Amino acid sequence: MADHGVTLTDLPADGERVDVSKFSKVISVAGAVGAITLICSLGIIFLGGDTELRKSFSYSWLFACYFFFTIASGGLFWVLLHNVSNSGWGVAVRRIMEHLSNMLPFVFVLFIPILILQEPSEALYEWMKKLRIASDAGEDPEYLLKKKAPYLTMGFFYFRFVAYAIALSGVAWLMRKWSVGQDKTGDIRPTFWARRASAGFVPVFAVCATFMAFDLLMGLDWVWFSTMWGVYIFAGSALSSMAVIILTVTFLRSKGYMSKVVSLEHYHIMGKFMFAFTVFWAYISFSQFFLYWYANITEETKFYILRNTEGWHYVSIFLVFGHFVIPFAFLLRQKAKKDMRQICAAACWVLLVHFIDIYWIIMPERGPSITHGGSMMMPYGLLLDILAFVAVGSCMLWIFLRSIGNYSIYPSRDPRLLESARLVN
Repeated sequence: MADHGVTLTDLPADGERVDVSKFSKVISVAGAVGAITLICSLGIIFLGGDTELRKSFSYSWLFACYFFFTIASGGLFWVLLHNVSNSGWGVAVRRIMEHLSNMLPFVFVLFIPILILQEPSEALYEWMKKLRIASDAGEDPEYLLKKKAPYLTMGFFYFRFVAYAIALSGVAWLMRKWSVGQDKTGDIRPTFWARRASAGFVPVFAVCATFMAFDLLMGLDWVWFSTMWGVYIFAGSALSSMAVIILTVTFLRSKGYMSKVVSLEHYHIMGKFMFAFTVFWAYISFSQFFLYWYANITEETKFYILRNTEGWHYVSIFLVFGHFVIPFAFLLRQKAKKDMRQICAAACWVLLVHFIDIYWIIMPERGPSITHGGSMMMPYGLLLDILAFVAVGSCMLWIFLRSIGNYSIYPSRDPRLLESARLVN
């Protein structure tokens, strides 16, 4: 690992660029698989004659898109947190965070098919269908929907989505623009610009991430509501994105990159962040469940009742242990956080349970055909889920690997780089 006595002469003046030709086969395979599965997916969405097929696939596509959105938005969160706190340790890995955050525009584009088509939209968001039916009949919508009408309107829904896309993608673009610009000029001012701007961008991120979780996930059951929902989704986003950062850094180090700037001390801090957000996720998750269990109000408890029927209750129990108990016990040990193999194993586990968590949030809403009697074995259901995930995942991997070689893999002229390389904690 890196020597804590590293000097500026040990670091290349222009940083290190990843030779993407070394990953050409992986990039080619990801691109080919992504193109084929994306064409098949769009064919189902736009041309699928079977209404049930399109209905089921719309949930699959939402799941895949939102899973990768959480990772990309989590990357943006870490960029903003790093800048606003003037963190020195994170300089060495900040460029990885920036690469993750810059996948946001592409994720937003992939959301579009299920949002613009009438049939999938009706399948996903029942309140839209109810509004159309009431409008066509010249009648007022039902009482509860009428009370929520200032927020639950088609025009405002699409306006909010565009606003989220512009705001989050714009912030991610600006943060990376200043960062890579500093690599070229060596000007110290972008460091201060990013610090000041991030103080204002953190509330923007919080609002956008929260309300996007309300609109796209909580909106699947428009009657149910939770004021903790945005924080719950955010906790999983921050946790899973840190896991991806750890795995990416480890992969690059195995290829000979970042050896001078990343040490076990960085793994220790990243492991502590994973541990912290594991506890935070458990706190928010339990708080949300406990309040609804204690009040026992029908429209509040239906979310958990649905997820504790048939096969879904096994998933609910697994999440308690898989998302909290197991990683908590594992990451509690300092040795686990300072051992690359152990911390990478923990990161893989965190990604797996986050995957299951997002699936558990979305898929029970797909219908009784899944939640009653052979839940996961609905005709085509599981195959559609796999197709959507492979399509979106392959596209994201292709984009990430192609962009990672465009700039130095770490901010080569950041004034805190040497501080980061010499990190001891």
